[in-house]
Amino acid sequence: MRDRPLLPSFVLLWSSGYVVGAVAIQVADPLPLLAARFVLASLVAVPLALRHGRWRGAPVGRLAVAGILLQVVQFGGVYGGFALGVPAALSALVMLGLSPLVTTGLAVAIGKERGDTRLWAGLAVGLLGVAISLAPELGTARVGVGVAITLLGMLGLASGTIVQKHWAGAADVRVAAAVQSVTGAALVLPAVAVFGGRCDVSLQLALSVGWLAWGMGIVTLLLLVHLLRGHAASTVGALLLVVPAVTAIASAPALGEALHPASLLGMVVAMGGVGAVIRREGSSPRPPAGDPARETSSPRSPAGGPARRVPSQASSRASRLGSRPGAVFNRRRSSPERPGWWSRTPPPAPGCPARSPALPPSRSR
Repeated sequence: MRDRPLLPSFVLLWSSGYVVGAVAIQVADPLPLLAARFVLASLVAVPLALRHGRWRGAPVGRLAVAGILLQVVQFGGVYGGFALGVPAALSALVMLGLSPLVTTGLAVAIGKERGDTRLWAGLAVGLLGVAISLAPELGTARVGVGVAITLLGMLGLASGTIVQKHWAGAADVRVAAAVQSVTGAALVLPAVAVFGGRCDVSLQLALSVGWLAWGMGIVTLLLLVHLLRGHAASTVGALLLVVPAVTAIASAPALGEALHPASLLGMVVAMGGVGAVIRREGSSPRPPAGDPARETSSPRSPAGGPARRVPSQASSRASRLGSRPGAVFNRRRSSPERPGWWSRTPPPAPGCPARSPALPPSRSR
């Protein structure tokens, strides 16, 4: 995988969102914080997409649905949990320790991916590492409405990952970032106007919102969409299993949370599980695409005889074209899969030249 160096960068960026979000929630309520994040992200993402993005054929509606799930539901659940006292490390555990299992289960259930023993074993090992690294947090965290709201955010992350990967993955990443940011702002701004919220303007708020809007809302979102275009949703979900342990380590100096030695051990175990899932994707054989001469085999004939070779649709069509008398096939300008108007010409009439001078040389099949 050529983008392997991007994987640890993605983990660090995603981990920073939990730490900075916990810092920002100290001076602002969730709704104003979400509104400021989406508006500032839109101010950068929209001009970038209008100037350099490819809008033709972009699934704007599906991108908007992905934006609701990945932006509004996910981060609304995270910030709502912070406001109700859920620590950053526990929030990362709930969000990213369970979302890979939910993401993989959804992808396998709808038939978009294939689950096997190695995949589930790698996810199980990663989840075990997450539980080990954050075991001290589980004994002191307040369990209640905050954890339930965080679980709702986890469902938004898992389902949004499936939508972005399998129904909007072909869209330009800049267009995806712009549509999702604008969708989030359009939903949250009316809620702020109705319900309001505390927002203490300070340097802490400005730096936190700036990083959440541009570092997380632009850079990390673009990186997430890029990784989903090149990797399976289960692989990206497994990569997120490392984030809770990294968040626990970063929370020690930033939030004053003591770092337990189990965090380091759990991080190593989680990385082992993630590595197993990534190696599984890299070692999965992929059949060559676009091979017109490729043939498929059926295990048994209908009468119960030995296995027989069944020609592909492209080769069958090519044989039908070549079997008719008088068919002229131009190899330089057409192919069996995509014949052009010039690929079939009637035989020359008596007394006429063998080919028209307006057409390139052709050869009878």
